[in-house]
Amino acid sequence: SLIQNKLSYALSLGYVRDMPINKARTLAIGLGLGWDQATLFTNTRFAKTGNSLTTTVIEEAYQKNYISVQSLAIPFEFRWRNATETNHAFWRIHTGVSLHVPLKLSSYYKPNNGASSRVSIPSNSTVFRLNVHFGFNTWNISLTHDLQPWTQTGGLGDNINMRFSRIGFIFYVF
Repeated sequence: SLIQNKLSYALSLGYVRDMPINKARTLAIGLGLGWDQATLFTNTRFAKTGNSLTTTVIEEAYQKNYISVQSLAIPFEFRWRNATETNHAFWRIHTGVSLHVPLKLSSYYKPNNGASSRVSIPSNSTVFRLNVHFGFNTWNISLTHDLQPWTQTGGLGDNINMRFSRIGFIFYVF
């Protein structure tokens, strides 16, 4: 089975337009556009044999093995904050969904001896992700979970429905 074996990482860049829905401007709807990249270190090797994709659990020692995912993100959020006209250091909670359009989904494997390989993994057309972000001022905690799999590929005697859950930090610039 697909098991994470090192600390993985992700980077998201984008812009969310904040549209207040009450007079105090503490509630808003957010709509945005961004780019998302994630790297997941795993114990599962993807390989192409002809036109078919196979997966195997790596049992021998190796140098590197990871899955890389890049997508175009379109977030839609409900946003609460306790900001005032004069106080811009405030608590916030943003929750919603984001639509992710896969740009690239691939696997990289480098054994201790031999040639490395990069395999393109077929991806689904879109993935919805549940998002919750909360925090104070510019530093915030982010929790996300994919509602659909990025790919549904066979191997290891069953299908791999690749979904990700992430915990991370968001730093707001503006």
